[in-house]
Amino acid sequence: MIGNWFHRVKSVLLGSRAVGAPVTHIYISGWRGDFEFTKCCVASIRHWYPDIPISLIKDCLHGDYDTRALEQAFDVRIFPSTRRGHGFGAAKLEPLFQEHTERCLILDSDIVFLGPVLARLERFPQDFVVTLENHTLSHICECYYNPQELRELDPDFVFPGYAFNTGQITATTGLLRRGDFEEYIAFEDPPRVLRPEIFKCGEQGLLNFVLLRLKQQGRITLARTPFTNWPPGMQNEDVDLDRLRSGEGYNMLLHWAGFKQYQPATAPLAHVLRYFLEIYNRKTEALQF
Repeated sequence: MIGNWFHRVKSVLLGSRAVGAPVTHIYISGWRGDFEFTKCCVASIRHWYPDIPISLIKDCLHGDYDTRALEQAFDVRIFPSTRRGHGFGAAKLEPLFQEHTERCLILDSDIVFLGPVLARLERFPQDFVVTLENHTLSHICECYYNPQELRELDPDFVFPGYAFNTGQITATTGLLRRGDFEEYIAFEDPPRVLRPEIFKCGEQGLLNFVLLRLKQQGRITLARTPFTNWPPGMQNEDVDLDRLRSGEGYNMLLHWAGFKQYQPATAPLAHVLRYFLEIYNRKTEALQF
């Protein structure tokens, strides 16, 4: 009841949120093993959005890495964190816990922008916007959570029939607290999921559960829309580089999700990654440290 009242009042006070709100910050969660993808990710964002603030959440659990060229050439900030290591995707939770309210996009580092996607996401007034996918129940059980096990853990939770990849989420900061997760995460250095037999794939199953539960409680609002494609299921001709060069692009993200045994040069749709890596190299080749 209180949550529903809060959202009605918020809608009146914010006004423009009734037809969406601008995304004013992009956060990228990265680690040394995906740094070549991070370069492509940042170069692709700057290709479409020269001025939007970008913050890199560096997960140094598996070692530090040099991001000075990235920071200087592309105006990237390092997200302040008291932890050196995050692991299992927990770095993506950190922007959510900020005290101030802002609309932001939180990304895995193995993502590129194929076009000015933010306009598509900004049409939604909801607090969170996730990518729309159609998963089988067996896939949800394997990669997110088992709905039956969640009912035993939380009898009030109602499985909505879907799950969403957490590598790309439009979020509103200041709505969630660590306390919303502390029953299921030990916020140590690095953080640790307490029930990994229930919550699969690092933070993914847990973040699905927490957001969907808070939505059911009326504390947050959440929308789904298809704004991500997955390169392993695509063909090279699906992305024409001339459309990127012309500035037309595609209203979509590409996400090389999951564990991979390749780098950009040998990845599916490698020509897209090469395009943005060349942009990165041109802008950084003259820098000296």
